[in-house]
Amino acid sequence: MLFRAAVSVFALHLTVAGPTAQAAPRPTADFRLDTPSGFPVPRFVSLKEDETNCRIGPSFDHPVRYVFRRAGAPVLVVAESIDHWRKVRDSFGDECWVHQTTIRAQTHVLVIKGATLRRQPSAPSDVTGRLGDGVLAKLGKRKGEWLYVSAGEARGWAPTADVWGGDALADAPEQN
Repeated sequence: MLFRAAVSVFALHLTVAGPTAQAAPRPTADFRLDTPSGFPVPRFVSLKEDETNCRIGPSFDHPVRYVFRRAGAPVLVVAESIDHWRKVRDSFGDECWVHQTTIRAQTHVLVIKGATLRRQPSAPSDVTGRLGDGVLAKLGKRKGEWLYVSAGEARGWAPTADVWGGDALADAPEQN
């Protein structure tokens, strides 16, 4: 499950948030290439640390909206500022700002529909395992609408539709 802590002026709320029955809308493949970093937007990246502050605006002066609590979790970069801030969207569709030093090239996907893993990237191929909702799976290679993923001892090909972060957007890494 993706752990996120919501921060308010009055209290600190810990939200244990797993994927809901209806995940955030899938991103489109309309890319912007005129970004401050030179990388395409939108693009998937992964969180570097176990705790990542997500702010309401693009500066350290803006209050923390919530804290992501899962290293490797995929987020979608939807905008950039000229001073190294990235506006990201999580699997629930929530958006906030993180500093570029807190993200890296995508390393994982988040299972949102219970993924059946297969030996080859095709539906009739033998089943090698299953991953439940909320599992953070390490991302291997991509072949069309299939991803090679692993989590624990389970590994195999999963359809991109079963995971958040599996859409074939730009595969450009962050600079860090």
